[in-house]
Amino acid sequence: MNDKDYKLLFDELNELNKDEKEILLSKLRNKMDSLDEKLAKLLNKRTYFSVMIGRVKRALKMPTYSPEREREISKKINKFAKIPLTTSALQRIYERILDESRAIQKNDIEEN
Repeated sequence: MNDKDYKLLFDELNELNKDEKEILLSKLRNKMDSLDEKLAKLLNKRTYFSVMIGRVKRALKMPTYSPEREREISKKINKFAKIPLTTSALQRIYERILDESRAIQKNDIEEN
């Protein structure tokens, strides 16, 4: 979605009555729920690979934390930010994902 799409959405939104707005809200929430499910599945898959990478690093006697790799990831994801998601917001989201990945790798080490 671009700025023009948002303006169009808001212009049309003002023309809807209360019932139509409530129906729209319900439809948007359903779409959001579907996206949340897909995101959770992708995060689970990413976490699986993170655990496997941690195990390979351990086998190679490498540290699990790699600031160079995390900087590389940060640079790569910037190109995926599109309005309304800013690059700084996407960076913060990925910082959290990477923090959790490290924590899960650490837990995996402690369990094995």
